[in-house]
Amino acid sequence: MTEQDEIPEMASIKSGIKTIVPAAKSYTQLMVPMTNLPQRSHSAIPLKTNVLIVGGAYAGIAALRALQINLSSRIPSNGSKISVTLVEPKDGLLNILGISRSIVSPQFAQTQYIPFNKLDHLRFHSIISEDDSESRYDSSWFNDDDKVQLNFIHGRITSLGSQSAEYTLHSSTSGVAKIDFDYVVMASGRDRNWPTTPHATTQQQFIDEVTKAKDSIDKANTVSIIGAGAVGTEIAGDIKTAYPGKTVNLVHPHEHFPPEPLSLEFKTMVQDSIERAGVNIYLNTRIEKVLDNNNLLTTTQKVIESELNFHCCSKHNNTSFLTPQLQKHIVNGQVNTNEYLQLTDPATQLSHPNFFVVGDLVNFAIIKSAGWAMYMGRQVANNITSLIFDEKLVEPMPDLTSMPYGMVIVGGNEEIISELSGDVQLNHEGYKKEYLDYCIGKVRATLDV
Repeated sequence: MTEQDEIPEMASIKSGIKTIVPAAKSYTQLMVPMTNLPQRSHSAIPLKTNVLIVGGAYAGIAALRALQINLSSRIPSNGSKISVTLVEPKDGLLNILGISRSIVSPQFAQTQYIPFNKLDHLRFHSIISEDDSESRYDSSWFNDDDKVQLNFIHGRITSLGSQSAEYTLHSSTSGVAKIDFDYVVMASGRDRNWPTTPHATTQQQFIDEVTKAKDSIDKANTVSIIGAGAVGTEIAGDIKTAYPGKTVNLVHPHEHFPPEPLSLEFKTMVQDSIERAGVNIYLNTRIEKVLDNNNLLTTTQKVIESELNFHCCSKHNNTSFLTPQLQKHIVNGQVNTNEYLQLTDPATQLSHPNFFVVGDLVNFAIIKSAGWAMYMGRQVANNITSLIFDEKLVEPMPDLTSMPYGMVIVGGNEEIISELSGDVQLNHEGYKKEYLDYCIGKVRATLDV
């Protein structure tokens, strides 16, 4: 049976193309979630859920917490529970903003990965995880809310269609199981090269990884960062600040950095901060290959001496698990949506009413950021709640043509360079306070966790 065979027909004709999409469901139409789902399972098991959230970073947790609040306020006191299931490879919230500081300070890194049971308000009815340690998943993880049933799957999605998904836990022996859902929020984000995207699935594994990265920095006299986007720039600045005696190179293929559509004043201030810290900057320079001794060979055949290299020049959105039928919604590596963030066919402009996409994945002309991710997570939670109880969408994306670009970067010597609405500042007092902990406090306040 194909995916389309399983979809209740709500057929539309546009430009001569018939597109079949699943109908959004109201509260009285929602499938009944599995009532016998165990509190703990150490293997993948099939389940049904009303809302599936794929990814538990900024956007996914924003959606989860907003749904928890919204649904609790709308479900009648004697009404049926609504189930929300989170699938996430990590068992906690990792503050990606703090990665650059984490790789030079494992002690700081401990503050940047927060297990879900240490976040306020997030407790689960059911946890599916291969970890059978009672000390890892003790009573602090669990709750018995009367209205919203929260489930956590400590694993990853391997296939995602319009009405169902497949998932696996972390080992190859755990098997694959199916999830049927009424609504889905795809918040799987994007990955970069290690250590910017850690492999860790627990806090201790994260600490072990950043300790490994720090050990490699300790042993190298010359460290090169390839790619001067926001991530590469901050890694260069933090390494040079922590190790002022080391040679730190920042290699970038263009004349200015970062590459986002920001003012020349901002980019010049960022470069000046990095240079004053003592980082060597190579502009208009592309790396052809890394030599056997870790030196860098440029496309002009110049050799840049190096002992340790961090590649911060590429990223990819996590979309490969979309079914072949849904892959056509990807445009230039990003997922096409309408103004309500519903998955939309770029050819027909027909949308899937129950399928929402948020965060870095969306095909919008914005600077992708934690702030936008959290905004979109809350937005889709409002729309899903309204679809369930009022059968209508209530919140589109704002008018992006009138939305100013902005960015905050940590430069050299922990300087803060910011631009918002054309206002460029060095060491804005508000941003300096927020970046003492690399915004984890602000993130938790915004997420209400």
